[in-house]
Amino acid sequence: MNTITALVQGWAVEGAAFVRHVLPWQSACCVLLIVGVTKFLSETSRRKTLLAITTQAPPGTVVAQEAGMGGPKMLIQVGGGAGSLPERDS
Repeated sequence: MNTITALVQGWAVEGAAFVRHVLPWQSACCVLLIVGVTKFLSETSRRKTLLAITTQAPPGTVVAQEAGMGGPKMLIQVGGGAGSLPERDS
């Protein structure tokens, strides 16, 4: 075997080891990126929905959104009118 063939085989072995080491990190990074984008889009949609409801609701309306993938539970009273708050879960 000549020197160049041995050198190429050495690079191939090192390259394969590198790919085996890097591939799981790439997969994990892709999963984290997808989860992050999904959470961001979910929260954006949730906020747009809340904004649309509150801008069209009459004063005194209480808007409640349950906790979801996009964020925590929200309870918002629209305007300064008298509104009745929904009963809290005990």
